[in-house]
Formats: sequence, C-alpha cells, structure tokens
Amino acid sequence: MITHDLFLPLPLPLLSVGTMLLLTAIAWRRSTTRSLTLALVTLILSLGGIGYHVGTPQPEGLSLFVQDRWANYTALLILLSSLSILLMSWRDLEQDKTHPTDEYPLLLVLGTLGATSMVFSANYLPFFLGVEILALSLMGLVASRSSRLTEASEASMKYLILSGISSAILLFGIGLAYASTGSLLFSPPPSGNANAIPAIATIMILVGVFFKLSAVPFHMWLPDVMDGAPPPVAAFMAVVSKIAIFSSLVRYFGTGDTPEYLHGILSVVIILTILGGNFLALRQTNLIRLMACSSIAHVGYLLIAFFSPGQLRSEAITLYLAAYAASTLGIFAIICAFALTENSLPNTITDWRGLFYTRPFLATTLSLMLLSLAGIPPGIGFFAKFEVAATGVERQQTLLLAALVIGSIIGLYYYLSIVRVLMGTQDTPSLQVKKSQSPELTTLIVVLTLIVVVGGIFPARMLPQVLPSPPLPQNELISIQEPMQPSL
Repeated sequence: MITHDLFLPLPLPLLSVGTMLLLTAIAWRRSTTRSLTLALVTLILSLGGIGYHVGTPQPEGLSLFVQDRWANYTALLILLSSLSILLMSWRDLEQDKTHPTDEYPLLLVLGTLGATSMVFSANYLPFFLGVEILALSLMGLVASRSSRLTEASEASMKYLILSGISSAILLFGIGLAYASTGSLLFSPPPSGNANAIPAIATIMILVGVFFKLSAVPFHMWLPDVMDGAPPPVAAFMAVVSKIAIFSSLVRYFGTGDTPEYLHGILSVVIILTILGGNFLALRQTNLIRLMACSSIAHVGYLLIAFFSPGQLRSEAITLYLAAYAASTLGIFAIICAFALTENSLPNTITDWRGLFYTRPFLATTLSLMLLSLAGIPPGIGFFAKFEVAATGVERQQTLLLAALVIGSIIGLYYYLSIVRVLMGTQDTPSLQVKKSQSPELTTLIVVLTLIVVVGGIFPARMLPQVLPSPPLPQNELISIQEPMQPSL
C-alpha cells in the first residue's frame, strides 16, 4: 500500500462524503430543503474537523497533503465563507418553485472541496485536481439563475473557455517542472544558468495562477462572469476562489524571497493590478461589476504583502484575508437581501438612492462594509491595509507603495460615491423592498457587521488566536507530535 495516501486532513474526507450523500439524496428523491440541510451539516462538520487528520503525517516529500497553521487558517476562512454563501442562497432556493434547485447545494459543497484541497496541497496532483473541481462547480453555479438564462449562459461559457485556457497553461508549466526535477512536490523547480526550463515552468504556473486570481492583464473575464452569476455565486468567486488560489501561491513560494528573475514581472503585475482594478471600478454603474473590479484591486494589495517577505508578512496577509472576506461577504449579503424580494436585482448604483431613509439598517451596514474595503476606520480594513503598507515599507518597495496610495485614493472616491448615493434625498427614487422573513440572512449581516466593526476597533484582541505564524515551506511538513494536529 502506498503510505503517503494514508494522510488526509479531516475536512477533505468530510466534504467528499457530504458530496456523495448529496448525490445519493438527489438521485433518490428531489428535495431542496433536504439538500440545503445536508450541505449545511457537511460544512459545519468540516469546520469542526479543521486541525484533525486521518492517518499519520509522512516524511518530507512523501505526502500529497500538508496540514499546518497556514492551511488550517485559510481552510477556516473558506469553510466559513461557503457557509455564509449557503445562508445567502437559502431562502431564494426554497422559494423557487419553477425548477429543481437541488444541484446548487451539491455544486457549492463540491466547489468548497476543490478550494479546500488546494490549500492543503503539498503536491501538484491534489492542487490541480482542486483547481479543476472548483472550476467545474463554478461553471454550473454561474449558469444556475433561470430568470437570467441568456446572461448566465454567456457568463458560464466565458468562464469555461478562459478557465480552460488558464488550466492548460498551468498544466503545461507543471509538466515542465516535473520534466526538470522528476518530482511533483509543490514548490518552484530550482533554476540554473544553463537550463531555462525551470524558469519557464515557474512563469507558466504563475501565469495560470494569475488567470485564476484575475490579476491584470488576465482580468477582463471577472466583471462579466460575476455580473451574469447569481449574487451568492459572485460572492463565492470573489472570496472563496481568491482565498484558495492566493493561499496556494503563498504555499508554492514558501516564506522566503521569490526567485530573482520574477521580481520585475511581479512588480509590473502588482502595479497594473492595483491601478487597473481601481480605474475599471471608476467606470462601473452596476454594484456587482464594481465589486468585481474592486476585488481585482484587492488582489494587487495582497500581492504586495506576498512580494515583501519579512517579519510583518504573515500578520499582514492573514489580517487582510479576514478583512476582505468579511467586508465582501457583507456587501453581497445585503445585495441578496434585495434579491430575495425583487424579481430582478437593482441594475445601477443609482437604484440604491435614498436607502438610508427606506432601510436605514441595511444602508448603515453597507456603508460600513464599503468603508472597510476603502481602508477607513472603524472598519477592520483600515488595519489590514496598514499592515500591507508596513510590509512594503519594511522591504522599501517604493513603487508598490506609490501604487497602493494612488489606488487607495481612487478606491476611496468610488466607495464614498456609493455612500453618497445611499444618502440621497428621500423624495428621489429608491429601492422599494418588502419586509421579508429571512432570519438567517439578517443574522449573517449582523455577524459580519460585528466582525468588521469589532475587528476594526480591537484587531489585536480579536485575531491573535487565529493568526498563524508564517506558512511553512513546501518541503517542511508538520511534525507527528504537533499538538494542534490530533489524529482520529
């Protein structure tokens, strides 16, 4: 028996079993409520399984998976985000009587399995399988809105084509890496002056990752796909897939400096991503498309911390991921609050005018989430962006810091423009939303708001228990005696 097949972080088999149970339940008899309940139980059990594993960790290079504090932290964010997205979708799926919606919870759990597999990967095989599982589930989720079949089908087809191209580039790079090293260990192949294949392999893998991250210049698909998808699916793409890919990027290059031949490429990509995402957001009149462009810019901010290893790097990355996830999920939860009671979503930002007069609670929470993304107190995003800037100062990344400052100023303008629209005079047109009994969505919005506000006021007291130390290098697996990794 192959010994390295015996080690599995517990969330992976739990999500796999949950997926099979959902398939069996759908094949037996369709029931949206039962499928939603099974998905909810699966995600909650997987959350409880973080930190546990099946089997024994193997010596260096023999395991397909690694389980350290970095993997556990990002898996925690992914599972909590998926749980939030399931709650956003709950009432809408239960009220949809026009067609069966059992497949939605199944695809959501399957996509979560792919994302979680990526963050635990110590080998190219589970990483690539996770990428493809996530991509396949997203194709179905994007096209799951029956009321906008044309837009959803177009968005799904665009994602299918571009995701296939990026996966082909990624797989070609993995093949070159294996050809040059003879190993599938998830780390860059050592480069030499006489052989350019390792450098080409690393660049191709990086290009594939940048496609998935929607970093500039591989970004143009994201606004169209998120706009055509249902709001919860757009949130899944903006949060869960980004966390999974970025976590894998940090795992791939470890805790040290990136190879020197990548410094110029990464600097250009980071600057273009920050400025390009923010300038694109300035042109948007639709809130979901604006959030898509904003997520591109936030990828650039995260890449600054990734590109600036040092004492502040781990804290900056972990805090920024938590702040971005909570703020973005909060905004999409508020969008879903209107989607639950309206046949169609608000088409333009001006449709939200006067929301402070008609729905003051939702308007206040939406403003807090936007201010957090802009990096303004009291939101947690202020300290997150400050930590990212501190990493750049520590490594004297002058150009990247200039891009961060310029991008933040641009972002401040369009975020505050939305708040200004919300505060429009009462006699101007505004969204008319009926009172809806959706306690799960109301609870989710309240919890996310508390995370954003309390995390912004007491960041040091709120996050020290979950902030991991710098992620372990790819060739440094956890010790069998590690107390935080109990075995079943």
